[in-house]
Amino acid sequence: MQQIESYIFRRMSLLTFWSLSAVTLLVMTTQVLVRVNVLTTTGQAFGAFMLLAATLIPSVFSIVASFALLIGVGQVLSSMNSDSELVVVEAAGVPPSTVLKPVLLLSASISMMVLVMSNFVEPWSNNKLYDVLAQAQSDLFSVAVRSGAFMKLEEGLYVQVNEKLAGGQLGGIFLSDNRAEDNETIYYARSGVIRKSEETDTNILYLVDGELQQRDLTNDRISIVTFSSYALDMAAFVPAGGAAARRPSEQSTFYLLNPDKEDYYFTSAKHVITQELVKRFSSWMYPLAFGLVAFSFLGKARSNRNEQFQNVALVAAIALGSRGFGFYSNEASGISATMEVLSYGIPALIILLFGFLTLTGRTLTIPKTWAQLNYRVVETVTGLVERLQGGRRKPDEGQST
Repeated sequence: MQQIESYIFRRMSLLTFWSLSAVTLLVMTTQVLVRVNVLTTTGQAFGAFMLLAATLIPSVFSIVASFALLIGVGQVLSSMNSDSELVVVEAAGVPPSTVLKPVLLLSASISMMVLVMSNFVEPWSNNKLYDVLAQAQSDLFSVAVRSGAFMKLEEGLYVQVNEKLAGGQLGGIFLSDNRAEDNETIYYARSGVIRKSEETDTNILYLVDGELQQRDLTNDRISIVTFSSYALDMAAFVPAGGAAARRPSEQSTFYLLNPDKEDYYFTSAKHVITQELVKRFSSWMYPLAFGLVAFSFLGKARSNRNEQFQNVALVAAIALGSRGFGFYSNEASGISATMEVLSYGIPALIILLFGFLTLTGRTLTIPKTWAQLNYRVVETVTGLVERLQGGRRKPDEGQST
């Protein structure tokens, strides 16, 4: 790699990296703030929810990576044009491929990272997320140790604990579970304690001296069971815990390509498996597509700064439009075969079109008539603002004299 190519690649890589880092930090901070009550109650929960935020990073990476690449490539090429670096490069007789190579290398690297992340790392992290949620949900019971305070663990699931007793026991436990459409369950217990089961390696809530009430909402029948001791698996209080099977997002790609014939999603919700496969095999194309789009519009020197700004806006519009449609077609891919084809076809078409333009040495720009029209509009608006500001200054100047 030549010195100029290394220089461009280094600048693009650094800006892309910092863009990814900023979004990652934002996601982690958001997850922590969602559970701020837990963080202020127990230090153990802080570590659990930081781990929860970390397990969400792979699923966010496949979405954010393409836009981070677009920022890195677009910003570097724009700044090189503004600083006349592209002019110097072209005046020195350097071929356009010199600028193209770093863009292709970075775009291809990010695409491969997204492909690996989506098909291998993300399923593992989603599966790990379930375990983290189970542990975190157990920690939420310590937050509920407030006299007269009901804590909402999730929609339809509430808990109240009157006091914390010696030895880590909880006194006066009330638990209401209304998540099922046709069933309502309420637990009362004089005391209880959370222990880790050595056999199943899960957290168990042991209730002592209590009552279980179940109401069948289809016929309003109520059954009441009094117990001296009762054990509840804390995994039942995790949002994913009530599913009949592991979700497709938690399964490996090899399993989704050939799922168990008795799998819940294969028999009852096969479209969810299709959506997950489409997402994993289409998202990797967007970084490569965005890199080619950015180079096609910004890869050559432009003498008109307004034209350069409008090219940047057009690149952003193409990227946002194509990715937005990609999200929509991915969600509809399990229901519509046309949308499934378009999920692959749109990014593939962008790669082929702008790849052809790049290989033939052509770069794009907005039409001159459009650029001139935009320039006149900007000049008109600027003139109106200056006249309005001038009209406001005159009375002030007259008063001062």
